Amino acid sequence: MMPDWQTLFALRPLGSRAMGLTLPELVGPVWFASANSADLTELPADSFLTSVESARASAFKFGQPRENFTLGRLAGKLSLAAAASASAPRSPALSPGGGEGEERVRRLRSFKIENGERGEPVVRAGDLKSPAHAVSLSHVNGLGVAVAFPARERVGLDLELIDARRAETVRKGVPLSAEEEDWLKTPLLPEATALLLLWTARESLGKALGCGLACKWETLALQRIEQVSEGGWSGIFLHHPQFRCWSWVGPEAVMSLAFTPA
Repeated sequence: MMPDWQTLFALRPLGSRAMGLTLPELVGPVWFASANSADLTELPADSFLTSVESARASAFKFGQPRENFTLGRLAGKLSLAAAASASAPRSPALSPGGGEGEERVRRLRSFKIENGERGEPVVRAGDLKSPAHAVSLSHVNGLGVAVAFPARERVGLDLELIDARRAETVRKGVPLSAEEEDWLKTPLLPEATALLLLWTARESLGKALGCGLACKWETLALQRIEQVSEGGWSGIFLHHPQFRCWSWVGPEAVMSLAFTPA
């Protein structure tokens, strides 16, 4: 069953922030996690970033991009830690304080999320058991999200703030399929929100395919989009029908998850 936006982003202690998502036909769950600006007051960046990640964060000239990068890494590590601990439900709560909490922070730091040739996140180290997990992450101002999944699977995640100027950029710069144009004419969503749903769905597919923004945009078009719950949507892709997409519309942002069923 597809969880709603409120379930995904419910305020929970950092140690239990990640949740398992059961995707259709996949053998096991993927692990979704979110992080927000307030989390960095509880868990300073230097407590969970590796030296390489800290150096990359410091390279950003402005504070917001640096925070966004940090939140994406925190969400990624939370999702990876949840995947690693899936068989140990009594793992200690995450806390920057002493005792067992310190051990959990050490585990977060042990996950090294670097970048591949196309800028995609690559898990280089950590205490994940076999089979290895990969991670897809995204971030916007003040919010980071990630999903950890078995490396043999193909999964991508993208998040966008609902913004009229951003939607206008999509309208002018992204060639839409006839099916997408027809869907935009339905009154189920405001046009700006609908355009950003299409954008996140396409970008999530690009991440799942491993080409990211280097893909031709027309090859990432959606063929069918259906509302499955309040704020929840499901779709399939025109040129990649083996992939499915789940999309969530929240009060201020839109998020999409692309995956290929087994």
